[in-house]
Amino acid sequence: MAAPHPNQVAFREGVDYLFHSWTALKLAVDGEWGGHDSAAKRDWFVDTVVDYFSEKGKNVDSFDLEDILIQIMNDEFSILLEDQSEQHIAKVLEQLYLECTHGRYDLVQTLKQDSQKISGALKGKSQKLKKEGEDEGEDSSDDDEEEGGDDDMDVDMEESSSAPKPRREKAEPIIDEDGFETVVKKRR
Repeated sequence: MAAPHPNQVAFREGVDYLFHSWTALKLAVDGEWGGHDSAAKRDWFVDTVVDYFSEKGKNVDSFDLEDILIQIMNDEFSILLEDQSEQHIAKVLEQLYLECTHGRYDLVQTLKQDSQKISGALKGKSQKLKKEGEDEGEDSSDDDEEEGGDDDMDVDMEESSSAPKPRREKAEPIIDEDGFETVVKKRR
C-alpha cells in the first residue's frame, strides 16, 4: 500500500488540531458526554470528515458539511449546537482543504499552535488548581491543630441533633353525615 500524499497527511493533522481546539467538542470529550470512549469518537469524527473531503474533493457543499457536524455532535455526544460553531468549523475545514491541496500548510501550523496554546493553558490551570487544593488541604489541617482540633464542632453538632423536633400528629379525618371524608387544605 502506498504512503498517503503529504497534502492528505497535512489535512488530517489540521482537522485533528481543529477538532482538539473546538470548544464544544473539547468539552464533550473532557466531560465524557459521549461515554467513556469519547476521545475515540472524536478521532472517528476526524476520520469521517477527512473521508467526506476525500470523496467530495472541491465539490464540498457547505450546508451538507454543517449538517454532518451537527448530526455527529448530536448523535455521538448529545450536544445541540446553539452557538453556530459548526458554521465556523465548516468554513475553516473548507479553507484548510483548499490550502492543503495547493501544498500550503500555514493554516495547519496556525491550528497546531492554537491547539497547543489551549491544551497548555488548560494543563496550567489544572496544575494550579491542584496545587491550590493541596495548599488548602495543608492549611486546613494546620488550622485545626491551632484551634484545638474540631472537637468543639462535634459537640455543637451533637447538641443540636440530640433535641428531636416535635412531630405533628396527623389529624383525624372529618367524616360528614353522608359518610364522605372532608378534605382539609394543608397550611404552608
